[in-house]
Parts: sequence; C-alpha cells; structure tokens
Amino acid sequence: MQRQDVLERPATSYMQRQFVTLEENASVASAVKEMQSQELESIIVTRQGLAIGMVTTGDIVEKVVLKGEDSSRTSLKSIMTFPLVTISFNGTVKQALQLMRLNRIKRVPVTNSTGIIGIVTQRSLADAVSKSVLERTLDRAKSTLKMRYKPVLGNLGVLLQFSAVLLVVPALVGTALGQASSITGVYLEVVGLSFTGFFLMAYGEKGQMNLKQASIFIVASFVVMSLFGSLPYVYLNPFARGIDANSLFVNSLFESASGFTTTGLSMITHPENLPQSFNFYRSYTQWVGGLSFVYLVMMLFFPEEKLSAWKSVLGGGMLRLKEFIVTLVGIFSVYSLVLTLLLILTGQIANIYAVSAVFATITGGGFSPTSDFISPGNIGFLVVTSAGMILSALPFAFHYYIFSRKGLFTKKTLGTEVTVYLVLLVASVPVFYLLAAGTTGLDIGAAAFHTVSASTNTGFQYINMQSIPAAAKVFMIILMMVGGTAFSTAGGIKVGRFVILYQEFAKRIGMKRSEMHQSTAIHEAYSSISSTANPHRSEDNGILERIREEYRTRDFREILQKHGELLKVIREVLGIKLVREILIVIGLFVFLSVLTGLVLSYTANRSFEDSMFESVSALSTTGLSTGITSLSLDSFSKLLLTANMILGRFEIIAVLYIFSSALRK
Repeated sequence: MQRQDVLERPATSYMQRQFVTLEENASVASAVKEMQSQELESIIVTRQGLAIGMVTTGDIVEKVVLKGEDSSRTSLKSIMTFPLVTISFNGTVKQALQLMRLNRIKRVPVTNSTGIIGIVTQRSLADAVSKSVLERTLDRAKSTLKMRYKPVLGNLGVLLQFSAVLLVVPALVGTALGQASSITGVYLEVVGLSFTGFFLMAYGEKGQMNLKQASIFIVASFVVMSLFGSLPYVYLNPFARGIDANSLFVNSLFESASGFTTTGLSMITHPENLPQSFNFYRSYTQWVGGLSFVYLVMMLFFPEEKLSAWKSVLGGGMLRLKEFIVTLVGIFSVYSLVLTLLLILTGQIANIYAVSAVFATITGGGFSPTSDFISPGNIGFLVVTSAGMILSALPFAFHYYIFSRKGLFTKKTLGTEVTVYLVLLVASVPVFYLLAAGTTGLDIGAAAFHTVSASTNTGFQYINMQSIPAAAKVFMIILMMVGGTAFSTAGGIKVGRFVILYQEFAKRIGMKRSEMHQSTAIHEAYSSISSTANPHRSEDNGILERIREEYRTRDFREILQKHGELLKVIREVLGIKLVREILIVIGLFVFLSVLTGLVLSYTANRSFEDSMFESVSALSTTGLSTGITSLSLDSFSKLLLTANMILGRFEIIAVLYIFSSALRK
C-alpha cells in the first residue's frame, strides 16, 4: 500500500504479537515477574479463559506502588482496566487511534475469530504516522529534485560521454608513442567519463533546460571534468616522489582544473621531463575547455530555437549552430595547423611540442611544453605565440566573419568591442614598459609580449613577475581582470561589459539621439557584444524579429506608432537590469580577488600585491604567476585557487544565475 495511506493500513501491520495472559485472581507480584521475564509493559487479564481487562506498568505504579499496597496480596482484578477495548484484525490504524483517543488508553488488543492475536500501542502507531509523514516529505523532495534536475543530469551524461570520445585522441597519441605510463591514466579517465555519463543518462533525461538548470549544468561540467581529469596526474604523479595521497590528489585536481579552464597555472616547473604524450594531453585539455566543446555538444543535440535560455551562459548569441561548428572545427583547425607549421619553421622544437604549444596558445591556455619554450632569444617563437594569443582573445564571430564573404572590415568583425579591445591592447604596451622600467630582461619586446599575455589571459611569461615594480603589478592585475572580448577563449570580466556600461551611463547623462538613431545604435551594440556580456539580448530578440517582419509588409510609421513605446520601455528596463548585473559581476570579481589575495598573503607569507596578482591570475584564468603557485603551497590555498579558476571560467555569472532568481528574470 502507498505510503500516503498509512492511516488506512490494517492495524495488524504494527501489531505486537507477543503478549501474556493471567487470570483475574493472580497477584500483581506474579504479573510483574511475568512481564519482566517477557520484557512487556502490559498483561491481559482473563476470566475462565476469556479476556476481560488489561493491566499496564502504569497501573501497577499508580495503584499499587505509590499507594504502598502489598503486590503479593493485590489481585489483578482490583487494578485492571475494565472493560477491555479491542479492535478487529481488519481494523485500520485510524480506527485504532480513534479508540485510544475516545477511551483514553494507550494499548488496544487485536482480535479475530479465535481471540486475541496481538496488541497495538499508541507509540508504535505514532511512530508509523511520523515515519509516513517523513517518507512523504522525502518522496516529494525526491520527486521535485528528480523533475527539476533530471535534464541537468541527462545532459551532463551526454557531455561526459562526448568528452570521453574527445579524450581518446591523447590516449591514442600515447599509444602510438609507446608511452604506457602516461596513457594508462588517460584511459582510466575515458572509461570513468563513459560509465558516469551512461549512468547519468540512464537516471536523467536529455531535454530542454531553463536558465538555472543550464547554469548548474555549466558549473557541474567543469567541476566533474576537472575531477576526472585529475586521474592521469594521480596515476603518473609528475610532482615529487613520496608525496602523500592527499597532496597528490589536490595537486592533480589543481593541474586538471587549470587545464580545462584554460588558466595555465602549474606546479610542474620542468614539463620537458614528462612523457611527450602527457604534455600533449595537458594542452589538449585546454583545447577542449577553451574552444567550448562542452557547449558544442549540447548545440548538436538540441534544436536551435530551444537554446535561447542557454545563451546567457553559453555566450552563443552571436553565432548560429552551423556558424559555430564552422568556427570551431574549421577555422580554429586551420589556425592551429598554420601556427604549428610556423613554430616548427621558426625554431628547433619537436613536432608534438609544437602542437601542444599551439593548443595552449590558440585557446589562451598557457601550458608550456618545455620550461624554456618562451625565451627572449627566439623572436620567431614570440611573434607566432603573440599572434596566437591575440586570436584567442577575439570573439568567435570575428573569426567566422573574416572568412565569410563580407570580409574583415565590417561592423560584425570590427565592432565596438573588438575595436576598443585592440586599442587598449596597443596602448597598454608602452604603459607597462614605462611602469616596469629597470626590470631584469625587460625591453620593449618583452613588454609587448607580456602585455599581450596578460590581456589575452594566456599566461605565457619569461620574466620574473615577482621582481617587477608594484605599479607594474597593479597594471597587469587590471589587464588580467579586464580580460579579452566576450564569447572568446579569453577570461576576465570582458571588455564588452565595460563598453555596455559606458553606453548606458552616457545615455543617462544626456547623450540623447533620435528614436531611429537610438534604435540602430542599441541594436548594433547588442550585435557587436556577445550575449555573454549581454545576457538579456535573447529576451529582446523575439520582439525585434516580429517588428522586422512587420517592417517588410507594412508602413514604417504605423510600425513605430505601434511598437515604439514598447521598445523604449523594454530597452529602459533591460538597460537597468544589465547595468545592475554587470556591476554585480565586477564587484564580485574584485571582492573574490581581494579575499583570495588576503588568504594567500597569510598562508604563503608573501606580500599582498604578489598574492593579489596570483588570485586575479586564477580568477581571470590567465596563468601568470609571481611564484606563489608551487608544490610548497598548502593544500587549502591550492583548492582556493582551483575554485577561483572554475568560477572565472564562466565569469561568475553562472553561479549568480543559480542562486539569484532576480537576475534570471
């Protein structure tokens, strides 16, 4: 019977079958002895074999002990509860409780045609009801969780299985090179992802998700991928001999998260000592995490019109599915091939190291295949790497449209955000050069390279960041925190958000335009900045599309009269919400950076500016380091930096959408 029908269940379901009977003339002392031997709290009193009453421990205490009566001379007949209230064997729990309430008793014998077959107590029935209420509550909670998060689990299962397929590539590379020590851990990761994905798909369901579910999915994907990605590190142990299990796991998780989030912070100081296939695996994780393959797999399994709720988290508002696939699979593959060939031609580097370096460059990752890969003496490497880093910080839409028929110089490629970013990048080079003057090994070329590395959130470096002046560190912190453009592989707050802030504030202090010009300007701004920076763009698109359709068939004045005020109100409301959201994101970036910096300055015993530099580098997924990230850093600080890397990968916005219903509206 169902749990919710507990009151309608037979009372026999909770019946105590063990009971004792004594004749009415038996002494209380004999009854006590019998009850103690059977560990019972009541005894049924009979007369010539027929049950007529009941005596409980409460009756004995109240009517014999407290009154000072002699239990050996007191009969059961004198203290029993009479007449005996019973319930039929087919009576329900509800009926038994009603009998107890009406007769003010706590025990009711259960009878059938042969006589008494057991006793139900108030305590057992109350426990049953309480348990039933708890079970119903848990059932409702489970049902709610299951219905609410089944799509998250199902889609996460699809993602994990797709990721397992992608990670077969480094496993095959290791097999081809005969490096079993490095590929075994990768195969374990592939198997773990496959089985976990299969389990989640069986329990969940692949279906459309709302914004909160999509946010949970994105956060969970990077957490789970980082956990499974730690297996190859745990198996190989590239850190130190004799390391304890706890430190090995924390270090492995740190390196894995640094890979999938394209951060590039690492405790491995001499990667050239690792097997070549493992070096390839490390950079390949940055390729998978940086080029948004975790998003691509979901776009492949869902109709495009059902992905609108995701655009705020995925940043996919600029490109349609076909365009996104062309950009990832086609254009970035061409970039990777060209950059790899250039690296091979410009210096003495093994082919597999060249591929690894390009994977870490084109995704803004920053894992170096060798400790001397980036050096001031190899100008060719620096130029090729700088070009790759700049490409990584530009929007995916930029790459798509420069290869389209419309060419490079269009508003869709050189839009507001891209133009502002490139101007800031060029202007930052002399500023950093002047601020860092006197630093060992710093010339204008080094200043340009490290400025590009910080601004693109890649993290390649060959000068000692700890030795640069405090003003230069602050400037680099600002560059890393601002980051690249939206819907690119770069991290940070994103230039697009600051552009939107400027546009909104400028509009409110008097820069008013005509309705027609204002509508065009806002639409261009929304089009030039991806929906990662502008999460409300998808809400406005449906109305704009309907208006455009009417524009093709009706008089323009009639359209303005009908929709002008509506659009004005929509833009005003969305503008306010957008500014609020951007300010929250910026505030959280600064708060988390300062908080982590304070913790690191205490745990690592380093200056606050060095610690702040390290925390911003992790949160912006950059990877530049002042030397704090090392094997000697305590486990708590490593986990804190790991959390910052994962948070920074989706710009904190996904976490805000999970916990703030106001921002999701």
